[in-house]
Amino acid sequence: MKPTLVMAGLLAAAVAAVRPAAAQEDFRSADPDRPIRVEDAYPLKYLEWEWEIGTETRLAEGGTYAVAGLLEVKTGIARNWQVGIELHPAWERAAGLSTGGLEEFGAHVLFNLNQEGAVAPALAVRGDVVAPGAGDVGRSDVGGRLKGMLTRGFGRGRLHANGGYTWATTADGGDFWIAGLAFDYPIGLFSKSVLGDVYAEFPAGGTEVRVWAELGTRWQISNASVVDFGVTTRLDRWGDGVANIGFVIGIARVFGIPGLVRVPPYPNPRIN
Repeated sequence: MKPTLVMAGLLAAAVAAVRPAAAQEDFRSADPDRPIRVEDAYPLKYLEWEWEIGTETRLAEGGTYAVAGLLEVKTGIARNWQVGIELHPAWERAAGLSTGGLEEFGAHVLFNLNQEGAVAPALAVRGDVVAPGAGDVGRSDVGGRLKGMLTRGFGRGRLHANGGYTWATTADGGDFWIAGLAFDYPIGLFSKSVLGDVYAEFPAGGTEVRVWAELGTRWQISNASVVDFGVTTRLDRWGDGVANIGFVIGIARVFGIPGLVRVPPYPNPRIN
């Protein structure tokens, strides 16, 4: 059986065989591409599960546009540890021609090195591996990424910094360094936050630096569900007269799988 079919089956089974989890505060999370690229330094809690579905529509001048999707399932496998698997479908239209398929599928491991304290920020590292998908938009070869994340609170708001390196063959764009700085801030008296970042990719070959600016919001619509909305743009393309505006929308839901959550027995009270 093809790896892409196996991955799709695992994702579908995890989403289907679930039950809602307890109340969460996921609207404060900064998950990659939900709706900004910069990520915070916190993994999911131990034995907490979450699925995410999202899409980004990218518009450019000349009738060129694309849609990139995300389907991800992740869990806290141990204290301070998170693992996840994901699929990235995509569709593009340029010069009157349309192409589509599965761009890639991947897996990641995230480890929190330090929780935020009075002086030190929260620190984490994340490793990703990605494999070719299927169709005309599928990547050509296996690639990977190693990234460090920092999160520090200031009053009600937080700042996040990311830095790392991505490995890719020449056919998939080549290697590049990554760097990003972001903020998130709760708004109003309800479970909503606003997020923004500046994110850059520095090709190892010394070619043009790619820079994005992004702004978005996350709304907690129930105890277990969060929706996100955002807008993004390639700053380095504005000088060429190409706006490259993108719109992001998605949903995330925390859940539990029966039998995988250990609940300690309630002790019988002693009557004196």
